[in-house]
Amino acid sequence: MISAQNYEIVPNEKVCMVNDRFMGVSQIPIDVNGTIYYGCCENCVEKLQKNLDDVRFGSNPLNDTKVDKASAIIVQDKSSGSVFYFASIVDAQSFINKNKG
Repeated sequence: MISAQNYEIVPNEKVCMVNDRFMGVSQIPIDVNGTIYYGCCENCVEKLQKNLDDVRFGSNPLNDTKVDKASAIIVQDKSSGSVFYFASIVDAQSFINKNKG
């Protein structure tokens, strides 16, 4: 049974945006033309700078729209550590409410 307690909005700097995981500690800030992304290691730096596999963008699970991870509202699934990206706080809150169980 999933409860709202399983999902929470987390700070962007504590997410590895390559692995799409909540890491719990601040990650390496990676500047791409003035926009800051976060990664956990040197491999992430290169992937984000070159946008390999379109890694700078996530997909909003509510409507499958593309979201820039740098400006996203990020929601963590606390049971798995994986994260979801939303363009707005409204979408993030809708997702949390929808998944209360």
